[in-house]
Amino acid sequence: MRLGRSITAIGTAALVAAGAVVSTPAFADTTDSGFTLDAPDSRVVDPNSSITVTGSGCGTSENPGAVAVALTNNVDGSTYSTPVTVDAGADGTWTATVDLSAAVAEVGGDPNVDPWYIAAQCTTYNGDTSDTAGERIILDGTDFTGKYTLSGEAGSQTFKITASGLTPGETATAVLIRQADAESADATPVATIGSGTVDADGNFNGTFPAPSVPDGTYVMRVTGSRYGEGGDSTSLITVANGAYNLSARDDSSDDTAIAQNDPTTTTADDTSATVAVAVPAKASGKELAKTGGEGLAPVILAAGLLASGAVLLRSRRHA
Repeated sequence: MRLGRSITAIGTAALVAAGAVVSTPAFADTTDSGFTLDAPDSRVVDPNSSITVTGSGCGTSENPGAVAVALTNNVDGSTYSTPVTVDAGADGTWTATVDLSAAVAEVGGDPNVDPWYIAAQCTTYNGDTSDTAGERIILDGTDFTGKYTLSGEAGSQTFKITASGLTPGETATAVLIRQADAESADATPVATIGSGTVDADGNFNGTFPAPSVPDGTYVMRVTGSRYGEGGDSTSLITVANGAYNLSARDDSSDDTAIAQNDPTTTTADDTSATVAVAVPAKASGKELAKTGGEGLAPVILAAGLLASGAVLLRSRRHA
């Protein structure tokens, strides 16, 4: 049963009585009025944890404001969690923490099915309501781990790859990239080793023939199709006269390990529910294109502010 409330279930009477603006703006991280929701430090967040977000542009010392923040999996705002409400500072900045475990349960969506957004809205003492600002997040509470082995004689060698912590149903792909490109999440593969569907437990297993590549030194990269989760081999893979060999990258490395790319630096940015996610790796700094999807109606979050008592517009103004 979906517990998230709809726009029609809330109604607009309270907002109209309060003099709030009701419209359907573009859903973006910075609104036309200057109200801003900052991008989280990491877009990849455990759905069983909480997320703290910040922003600016909500009111002034003379016209203070309050902010409502909620989780939604629908850019038109048809379902959302109960908003968390906070007062903005005199300089218009604000900070709010959303319990994702409770919010996901309330919305009723599958954390593995994208998109998910953190949405925020400002209402000021004077009754002005901002457009809704939103930032895309990825809900994923598992860590990637992987192993691989290389076997066989030159010309008929095979890679056996096992990995876990991926999203069920996504496609995992293993490629070879040049050692010189290994620091780039956007490195162009020299060859594809193989791909397959991740099982219901988030595991990927496959045995693939070693591709024919020029002599050189390579790193193997495994990437999931959902948002680029994966990792790189801790060993270097050298190819000479068609024969593959493994070479430790340092004295402490495990030659068979595939180490997870750093999940804390992902800055994938997308505010459209219709744009496919295609980030090369968790550590990528690449931004997804914004396409200006239809916005969340301000009635959603502003109604939450009024219902919570965070902003008592008429009573304050006539006190």
